[in-house]
Amino acid sequence: MKTGRTRRLRLLLCFYFVAMSWIVPESATAAVGKTACREVRVEVERLPDLNIPRAGHSVFFDNGEVVVVGGHTSGFVPTPTAEYFKDGKWNLLQTVYEHDDGFAVQLKSGKMLLAGGHAQHLGIGQTFVAELYDPENHVFKGFGCLGKKRSLAQGMALGDGRVVIAGNWYIEDAIEVFDGKNAFAVDKEVPMGMARPFIFPISADDAVVFSSVDTVGQHRQNTVVWRLKGESFSVSLFDEWYPVGLLDEHNDELSFVGDTAKGIYAYLFPVMNAEGQMAIARMQADKDHSEPQFSLLSTECSVPMESQWGPISYFSTVVVDNKSGRGFVMGIGKDNRYYVLSIDKVHAQADVPLTLYYTDPLDSAGYAPPVITPEGNIIIAGGLIDSNFTPFSSAYLLCLGSPDAILSASSRVWPWVILAVLALLAALIFWFHKRRRKQVVSLPLPEEPEPASDESEKNLIQRICSLMDERQLYLRSDLKLSDISALLGTNGRYVSEAIKNQRGCSFTQFINGYRVEFAKEMLRSQPDRKMTEVITASGFSGESSFFRTFKSFTGLTPGEWIAQEQGMN
Repeated sequence: MKTGRTRRLRLLLCFYFVAMSWIVPESATAAVGKTACREVRVEVERLPDLNIPRAGHSVFFDNGEVVVVGGHTSGFVPTPTAEYFKDGKWNLLQTVYEHDDGFAVQLKSGKMLLAGGHAQHLGIGQTFVAELYDPENHVFKGFGCLGKKRSLAQGMALGDGRVVIAGNWYIEDAIEVFDGKNAFAVDKEVPMGMARPFIFPISADDAVVFSSVDTVGQHRQNTVVWRLKGESFSVSLFDEWYPVGLLDEHNDELSFVGDTAKGIYAYLFPVMNAEGQMAIARMQADKDHSEPQFSLLSTECSVPMESQWGPISYFSTVVVDNKSGRGFVMGIGKDNRYYVLSIDKVHAQADVPLTLYYTDPLDSAGYAPPVITPEGNIIIAGGLIDSNFTPFSSAYLLCLGSPDAILSASSRVWPWVILAVLALLAALIFWFHKRRRKQVVSLPLPEEPEPASDESEKNLIQRICSLMDERQLYLRSDLKLSDISALLGTNGRYVSEAIKNQRGCSFTQFINGYRVEFAKEMLRSQPDRKMTEVITASGFSGESSFFRTFKSFTGLTPGEWIAQEQGMN
């Protein structure tokens, strides 16, 4: 008898381990198979909306503030405005010129050079215009003009204070240099023009320029690398892996992974092959080589081109957070879900780990240049998905810098593990129950509680509401129905039915109603409080739950509700 029971137990355990090998997703074994990278859900904070919807704009972090400049707004109309984020709101500024698909470069003086852009609505033409932005006093000043009119160009500061400028759209291209003060001069003609090229300094006074996209948006088969000082040259890596074409501005300074003190100039950038597989490339220049060296970064797993929800469209260059030593490439899915590919050790050159962060679907997530905050978070402001005529005003903060913001490093694995354990327990219980069913004595079932009368329910709901008002239990994010029934000394079913019959909603909806009212009062009386603080103080477990619940009760997003309140006042 004992032998038979042991055999059955062993069979159950074998079934458990076989089932586990079937249901644990591939991402759980990525470190072994090197075919899939780890996936991690990340929280998102919805920041206040921009004052003006915009796309084709520049974004940078300066003087402790995120600044967006130019672009075009609704109707594909260039906007001569800028905004900076401070004290929990976007502050609107007037620029001297319009910069729709222009570029921005930080100078050694601390000011920002802003130049170029389309001359007309609908992304037509190019301009010569250039101006400076002073972040100390938020003032723009026009001062000169480019050596060649441009749109979809790039600029990059050299160590000697000059700025290299290249790239154009539907017009001839050339490499020119800004002296860092007030003069622009064309330095080298480029017969094979480029749109939004990569510009990487390789010394204090030299740089390379390259792009796989020409000035009419067509992919170029043979990518030529142009050099500010010296002749152009070809790169064998580009025979198989070509640089990803990016038509939004990308700050190549943020892709730096070298050490100028040691004379090492190194950068990371995305590349793609003919099969549509993306990878990360490294360019490095140092005193030991006459030309920069281009190589493919060796990673522990392939760059994921799709997730469990569908394909991923990557739209940024590598943006490096030097504090954490990680680099990020932004992507987006068809369900408006942001993805962030994390290169977890940017200074390593072999077996570099990758992590794919993903958000919940968002209301108005679009293509826009990302910017990293000093805390290591990513901000995306504005952008678009389908049409240049309807850009977004939304702004999101992806909480990558705080470990507390990362909900689960194995969020896809553990639910399956738990399910498997529960299945095993259920099987064991069934087995023991079957063995002992003949020995079980039938016991009378407990009597169902009598339905409460309407009068008693009214009395109970008054007690529940008094408890909420006096003790504010709804501010506890882990509040349960059993907690309320225990405090009132009654049955949980009575509490649930009283809420349903007297208030016409579920227990969760009832509690969330209190939380939303508390949040509204905080937003009204403490407008300077951060949204994350309001969410936590109101008893919500996370941003996604808060935004969804707030809109279901008010019909508005928190940003829309705040704007409405301000308009009424």
